[in-house]
Amino acid sequence: MAPKTVSARRRAAEVLARVDADRAFAAAVLDTALSASPSLSSPDRALATELVYGVLRTAPALDAALARFTRDGLKSIEKADALTRAALRVAAYQILCLGRVPPFAAVSEAVEHLKQKRSQGLAGFANAVLRKLAAERPAQLDDDARVRLAMASLPVEVTRRVAGLVGAEAAALHLRASFAASRRVTLRVNLRRSTREALIARLRGELAAGAAVEAVAALDTAVSVIDGGDVTQTAAYAEGLFGIQEEGAQRVAALGAVRPAMTVLDVCAGRGGKSALMATQLAGAGSLTAVDLYPEKLMRLREEFSRLGLDQGIALHTHAVDLTQGLGALERTAPPGGFDVVMVDAPCSGLGTLAHRPDLLGRLRDPAAWAALVETQRAIVARVAPLVRVGGRLVYAVCTLSREEGDDALVAGLAGAAMRFAGVSAPAETAWAEAVGGDGPARVILRADRDGTDGFVVHRRVREA
Repeated sequence: MAPKTVSARRRAAEVLARVDADRAFAAAVLDTALSASPSLSSPDRALATELVYGVLRTAPALDAALARFTRDGLKSIEKADALTRAALRVAAYQILCLGRVPPFAAVSEAVEHLKQKRSQGLAGFANAVLRKLAAERPAQLDDDARVRLAMASLPVEVTRRVAGLVGAEAAALHLRASFAASRRVTLRVNLRRSTREALIARLRGELAAGAAVEAVAALDTAVSVIDGGDVTQTAAYAEGLFGIQEEGAQRVAALGAVRPAMTVLDVCAGRGGKSALMATQLAGAGSLTAVDLYPEKLMRLREEFSRLGLDQGIALHTHAVDLTQGLGALERTAPPGGFDVVMVDAPCSGLGTLAHRPDLLGRLRDPAAWAALVETQRAIVARVAPLVRVGGRLVYAVCTLSREEGDDALVAGLAGAAMRFAGVSAPAETAWAEAVGGDGPARVILRADRDGTDGFVVHRRVREA
């Protein structure tokens, strides 16, 4: 039996309802939903993605706009079930932020969805509220509408912490630029199989008309795609010519300055974006050990390495380890003298990634959660610092802009280590690291407004003894 056709708007509402009700991570739920919807065209998949992340960025502002037309104000939105709330928000986001979508289409889809999945009464409620909201939409929506709503939806705690690191003015500039660039997807060219120029030519031929595909100046591995739809549906992706990796994350991996024949440890490797870039730099000679708390992520890493052909020639090891508790398999598999490069992309609050991970916003309201993150970061650094060989490099990075996570956790982690580490400048080929500054060349801060990346704090240390 052929799968039932589901519209992009309904699929987005269902994903958002799951994120809302179960506190599930949006990326995983959306990936599953899109995989289960083969009938969706590439533009529809892009619309579903835009609706999910757009609503998550702007939910407080959307709720406030909807509440103006309900009997009980915000209480009417809050007491609704998760699917009803999601359908209202999806329609409101289209009305307030997407000038290309006719308001009547957004309203009609939400009403029909609730009529089928909930009740005639809830459908009527949605119809009344959304029609009033649509009636107020100006004839021409400006391009900045979704950015303004996202900025208005940010918790005060987020802006306070970012401002504590870079200052209030820079914090506002970074956050605004981050939301403005949220339509951009950055790819990492697989230099083992293609050149960047060849990949750009392929994608310009394979992606939808109107897609902007350009080289990223700072890195020879990065390609920017805007309005390209689902890039994983291209033949170039199937052939393993590229992976998807945000530019800032590529810059962090580049700061490892990996060379062929080195021994590399990637801590908190996740699905392996940084591992993949460093494996490319190994050029088929050397070893890479990837460690993560979750075995399923390491399974995905191995699958990605196989797709890209990066498991050819190098020794690849993966270990599921809770580094806050011990070294696990690393006790017996680490090189006797230590690793040449240890990359610690520590678990963090993700304040630098809110444009494409907006579901994190709802997880960071508890002060205890922040303290627990810093303690985890400190414990991981203390555990892996002895694995760096004398003369080797430790790269510590967090995709957040806060002093507690970006600076204090590293200092505390190294304080208990019985060895000496010193700051070391970025390698010559990463001249952008000097340009973006920080407090000296051994500490780099990446910002969306200045660097076109997610927000990162990165430290480079060399072990002296």
